Amino acid sequence: MIIGCPKEMKTLETRVALTPDWVKTLSSSGHKVIIQKSAGAACEFSDEAYAENGAEIVNTIEEVYSRAEFVVKVKELMPMEFNLVKENQIIMAWFHLAEDVDNEMTQVLLDAKSIALGMELIVLPDGTRPTIKPMSEIAGSLAILEAVKYSQYGYGGKGILLRKLSGLPSPKVLILGGGNAGLNAAQVAIGLGLSVTIAETSWKRIAELRYMIPQADVVYFERQLVTKLFTQCDVFLNTIYTEPGQSVVITRDMVKGMKKDALIIDIVGGGIVETSHYTSLEDPIYYEEGILHYNVANMPALCPKTSTTALLLSSGPYISEIADKGLKKALIDDPSLRKSIFTLGGKIVHNEVGINQNMPYTQFDIDMLQ
Repeated sequence: MIIGCPKEMKTLETRVALTPDWVKTLSSSGHKVIIQKSAGAACEFSDEAYAENGAEIVNTIEEVYSRAEFVVKVKELMPMEFNLVKENQIIMAWFHLAEDVDNEMTQVLLDAKSIALGMELIVLPDGTRPTIKPMSEIAGSLAILEAVKYSQYGYGGKGILLRKLSGLPSPKVLILGGGNAGLNAAQVAIGLGLSVTIAETSWKRIAELRYMIPQADVVYFERQLVTKLFTQCDVFLNTIYTEPGQSVVITRDMVKGMKKDALIIDIVGGGIVETSHYTSLEDPIYYEEGILHYNVANMPALCPKTSTTALLLSSGPYISEIADKGLKKALIDDPSLRKSIFTLGGKIVHNEVGINQNMPYTQFDIDMLQ
């Protein structure tokens, strides 16, 4: 199989979808790997290292797309990539289309009749999403570190130091969601001596969190309680995604009642907090209702060496499985991977994507693949 890895086009996206070691794995199995020049530069993966491990280095993104049967990416397609996608070309990335309300990219994938695989859609039998886990851990950790930064006066904040100091009360952090991101955020916040509360809806997860981080208050999500805690916190962190048809959890009126030197960090970007919308690493913050918001969805790009290495631990085996077996056999053998396919032959074939995009969809059947 011819596998292409382009340089990421998203602003300040520093990660790369293949490391030199994974190029070696794929090349050793007889596959042709094409890497765009400087694709791994931010991770300090040189073109020479890729070439030494069997990759062909090409100068342009156009050449990657024109030759590759299977394109592997980190983030979603950018507009400059829209006209490069080909019919029946497999494209695997963290598309996040199930949460993205803008369906322009979806339409591009449909019009091209490409085969799109959303890495975030892979779900194991126990309900966990293995490719999301490492990035969630990194994003949760970085969320608190970014909160420390942007609470400072010189970075747009009101001059608050998020640290426990002698004689002063500990700043309060309220985290919505106790998954991988919430847990890691809490661990970093506790390390700084902050007062941490996690609001969670699963009693099983509440018990787990109370065992893992006894220093934190882990409470059952109840709207009245969360509203009270929200008005008292110095940092509010949202880590949960909205469900189809779900109303916002943090309303604009709640934001108006927040402490005026507080900070909202939303690693999801929209749907849970009424005043939240996606921002970028280039322009990460804004004020709404007098409250500073930070809503960057790709924070792991701040530490590309760590993020790319962690990312390939989960994505690499799936890439290899598809390359070695071909897509149809790989999807037959792995029901979890089968859940990642969401466009095929000009149709949406994933209900989660169809519902959230408000577009027609059909149920995927393995016989749809040639």
